Amino acid sequence: MKRIIFVPCSGGEYNGELARRVAIQLSETSAIANNSSMLCFTIFLRNNLLNEHSFEFMKKDLTSNYIVLIDGCSGACAFKILKFFGITPDLVINLHKLIPKPKINLNDIQAFKNLPRMSNIKQEDILKVENYVIEQLEAKGLIKNCNEET
Repeated sequence: MKRIIFVPCSGGEYNGELARRVAIQLSETSAIANNSSMLCFTIFLRNNLLNEHSFEFMKKDLTSNYIVLIDGCSGACAFKILKFFGITPDLVINLHKLIPKPKINLNDIQAFKNLPRMSNIKQEDILKVENYVIEQLEAKGLIKNCNEET
Protein backbone atom coordinates (compact mmCIF):
# COMPACT_ATOMS: atom_id res chain seq x y z
CA MET A 1 0.00 0.00 0.00
CA LYS A 2 1.29 3.45 -0.88
CA ARG A 3 1.91 5.83 1.99
CA ILE A 4 0.41 9.30 1.85
CA ILE A 5 3.14 11.94 1.89
CA PHE A 6 2.04 15.48 2.74
CA VAL A 7 4.15 18.20 1.13
CA PRO A 8 3.06 21.53 2.61
CA CYS A 9 3.93 25.09 1.84
CA SER A 10 5.83 26.60 4.71
CA GLY A 11 5.46 30.19 3.65
CA GLY A 12 5.80 33.21 5.85
CA GLU A 13 2.13 34.12 6.07
CA TYR A 14 -1.13 32.76 7.50
CA ASN A 15 -2.07 30.23 4.79
CA GLY A 16 1.50 28.95 4.52
CA GLU A 17 1.61 28.28 8.25
CA LEU A 18 -1.90 26.81 8.05
CA ALA A 19 -0.75 24.38 5.32
CA ARG A 20 2.20 23.30 7.47
CA ARG A 21 0.07 22.80 10.59
CA VAL A 22 -2.55 20.79 8.70
CA ALA A 23 0.16 18.51 7.26
CA ILE A 24 1.61 17.97 10.73
CA GLN A 25 -1.79 17.21 12.23
CA LEU A 26 -2.75 14.82 9.42
CA SER A 27 0.56 12.97 9.58
CA GLU A 28 0.83 12.82 13.37
CA THR A 29 -2.58 12.75 15.04
CA SER A 30 -5.30 12.04 12.47
CA ALA A 31 -6.93 8.69 11.73
CA ILE A 32 -4.60 8.33 8.73
CA ALA A 33 -1.40 9.14 10.66
CA ASN A 34 -0.27 5.49 10.63
CA ASN A 35 -0.14 5.55 6.83
CA SER A 36 1.15 9.06 6.25
CA SER A 37 4.07 11.38 6.84
CA MET A 38 5.15 14.90 6.03
CA LEU A 39 8.04 15.93 3.80
CA CYS A 40 10.32 18.63 5.19
CA PHE A 41 11.26 20.94 2.30
CA THR A 42 14.46 22.00 4.04
CA ILE A 43 15.74 18.41 4.09
CA PHE A 44 14.47 17.86 0.54
CA LEU A 45 16.36 20.88 -0.78
CA ARG A 46 19.46 20.20 1.31
CA ASN A 47 19.70 16.67 -0.10
CA ASN A 48 19.36 18.03 -3.62
CA LEU A 49 21.84 20.85 -3.22
CA LEU A 50 24.50 19.02 -1.18
CA ASN A 51 24.27 15.33 -1.97
CA GLU A 52 22.95 14.10 -5.33
CA HIS A 53 22.90 10.42 -4.28
CA SER A 54 20.71 11.11 -1.23
CA PHE A 55 18.42 13.27 -3.33
CA GLU A 56 17.83 10.53 -5.90
CA PHE A 57 17.00 8.10 -3.09
CA MET A 58 14.61 10.62 -1.53
CA LYS A 59 13.01 11.40 -4.92
CA LYS A 60 12.49 7.69 -5.64
CA ASP A 61 10.93 7.15 -2.20
CA LEU A 62 8.72 10.21 -2.57
CA THR A 63 7.44 9.30 -6.04
CA SER A 64 6.70 5.70 -5.03
CA ASN A 65 4.09 7.02 -2.59
CA TYR A 66 0.94 9.15 -2.90
CA ILE A 67 1.93 12.82 -2.79
CA VAL A 68 -0.54 15.37 -1.40
CA LEU A 69 0.77 18.88 -1.96
CA ILE A 70 -0.77 21.69 0.11
CA ASP A 71 0.12 25.18 -1.13
CA GLY A 72 -0.81 28.24 0.90
CA CYS A 73 -1.41 30.81 -1.81
CA SER A 74 -1.63 31.36 -5.54
CA GLY A 75 2.17 31.61 -5.70
CA ALA A 76 2.15 27.78 -5.61
CA CYS A 77 5.78 27.62 -4.43
CA ALA A 78 5.67 24.02 -3.18
CA PHE A 79 4.16 22.90 -6.48
CA LYS A 80 6.77 24.81 -8.50
CA ILE A 81 9.64 23.34 -6.47
CA LEU A 82 8.43 19.76 -7.01
CA LYS A 83 7.84 20.48 -10.70
CA PHE A 84 11.40 21.83 -11.02
CA PHE A 85 12.71 18.49 -9.72
CA GLY A 86 10.46 16.48 -12.04
CA ILE A 87 8.04 15.33 -9.35
CA THR A 88 4.30 15.41 -10.01
CA PRO A 89 2.02 15.38 -6.96
CA ASP A 90 -0.99 13.09 -7.01
CA LEU A 91 -3.26 15.63 -5.33
CA VAL A 92 -2.80 19.41 -5.24
CA ILE A 93 -4.68 21.55 -2.75
CA ASN A 94 -4.30 25.31 -2.75
CA LEU A 95 -5.56 27.01 0.39
CA HIS A 96 -6.28 30.36 -1.22
CA LYS A 97 -9.42 28.71 -2.61
CA LEU A 98 -10.49 27.32 0.79
CA ILE A 99 -9.33 30.12 3.09
CA PRO A 100 -9.38 33.30 1.00
CA LYS A 101 -7.01 36.02 2.09
CA PRO A 102 -8.28 39.59 2.24
CA LYS A 103 -7.38 41.64 -0.80
CA ILE A 104 -5.08 44.47 0.05
CA ASN A 105 -3.73 47.53 -1.66
CA LEU A 106 -0.01 46.78 -2.02
CA ASN A 107 0.71 50.52 -1.93
CA ASP A 108 -0.91 50.88 1.51
CA ILE A 109 1.56 49.99 4.27
CA GLN A 110 -1.22 50.10 6.87
CA ALA A 111 -3.12 47.35 5.05
CA PHE A 112 -0.40 44.84 5.91
CA LYS A 113 -1.07 45.37 9.61
CA ASN A 114 -4.57 43.94 9.15
CA LEU A 115 -3.47 40.63 7.65
CA PRO A 116 -3.98 37.54 9.86
CA ARG A 117 -0.83 36.68 11.78
CA MET A 118 0.84 33.26 11.60
CA SER A 119 0.66 32.98 15.38
CA ASN A 120 -3.14 33.32 15.28
CA ILE A 121 -4.04 30.25 13.23
CA LYS A 122 -7.70 29.48 13.86
CA GLN A 123 -8.58 25.94 14.88
CA GLU A 124 -11.67 26.10 12.65
CA ASP A 125 -9.42 26.80 9.64
CA ILE A 126 -7.23 23.81 10.52
CA LEU A 127 -10.30 21.58 10.80
CA LYS A 128 -11.81 22.95 7.58
CA VAL A 129 -8.65 22.17 5.61
CA GLU A 130 -8.09 18.83 7.33
CA ASN A 131 -11.67 17.75 6.55
CA TYR A 132 -11.28 18.90 2.94
CA VAL A 133 -8.08 16.86 2.54
CA ILE A 134 -9.77 13.80 4.06
CA GLU A 135 -12.73 14.24 1.67
CA GLN A 136 -10.37 14.45 -1.31
CA LEU A 137 -8.50 11.32 -0.21
CA GLU A 138 -11.82 9.50 0.22
CA ALA A 139 -12.90 10.58 -3.27
CA LYS A 140 -9.63 9.15 -4.65
CA GLY A 141 -10.32 5.86 -2.85
CA LEU A 142 -7.27 6.09 -0.58
CA ILE A 143 -9.28 6.01 2.65
CA LYS A 144 -12.78 4.84 3.51
CA ASN A 145 -15.47 5.95 5.93
CA CYS A 146 -13.83 9.31 6.65
CA ASN A 147 -11.22 7.78 8.92
CA GLU A 148 -10.60 4.18 7.98
CA GLU A 149 -7.36 3.42 6.14
CA THR A 150 -7.37 1.26 3.03
